[in-house]
Amino acid sequence: MKGVRLIGFQEKNLHSLNDYITALQMILDIDKDTGYLQNHIAPLVADWPGQLFVRKAITNLHKVDSQYSIPAGINSFIPILGPLHVSLNSREHVLIVYYTFFQKLFHFVFGKRKVLAKKPKPWRINLLLDLAYNGWCKIRDTILTKFGSTCKDIEYRMVIDLLDNIIPATLDVYSILFRSGSFNEYIETIFRIWTFALRWKRHNYNKAPLAFLSDIFYWQDTNHPFAEAVKLFLVNFNDYYVENMHSKIRSQTPVNSNVDNIIKQAYVIGILFCQLFSISICCFM
Repeated sequence: MKGVRLIGFQEKNLHSLNDYITALQMILDIDKDTGYLQNHIAPLVADWPGQLFVRKAITNLHKVDSQYSIPAGINSFIPILGPLHVSLNSREHVLIVYYTFFQKLFHFVFGKRKVLAKKPKPWRINLLLDLAYNGWCKIRDTILTKFGSTCKDIEYRMVIDLLDNIIPATLDVYSILFRSGSFNEYIETIFRIWTFALRWKRHNYNKAPLAFLSDIFYWQDTNHPFAEAVKLFLVNFNDYYVENMHSKIRSQTPVNSNVDNIIKQAYVIGILFCQLFSISICCFM
């Protein structure tokens, strides 16, 4: 968390376009004094609602007959897919879709008396995915040699797709590909995860990766300099900072705290954990 500065913390519902405009106004108010956004853009790494409503705001800003009052400064924000959200949500959904498979694996490892929740905690999901993939790596060559690539059995093809395609993609997309800055491999894996979400009719994530890929391909086709910026500095377009700050605030704030106390505590935590002040974030409850 070094290099991160908390510049604002507000209570917001974030369920509508006006909610996001009000939230971003906090940054625009600061920009009135600094003027930073006059010659720069501000990448906004967010989950799907954050991308959706900011995109709507930018669209309405350029509409002649828009019913919304959009600040001109909104044009400086560029919504970008949050890789951590993609990783966590895709891992969780893999376990939900293939729950029967992972339940048998769970009982085999931990005993039949143990109960696997329908929506396990992230650490348990990661454990099961790692167990499945590492076990598969040990027997993969033997299985493929025995059955070959022409076996059409539905259950066999499903398991191969799960172990050889879906699980590696969800495990690697953030922890390895994104954090190592492997741009081409990251883009390819985002596309694969989008196909999973499309196949499973996953709400929101059958659209969010596609919007991100559309932007990337457009910038590349038009030789926009931002395409090269994303490629060279991929690891900086990360939603980890906000999520980590939220986790710190939740863990150090009593459950019965009111809004004012939570905000005060957030600023105290921000001062304690943010030393270098090179990245600024805004958090909303």
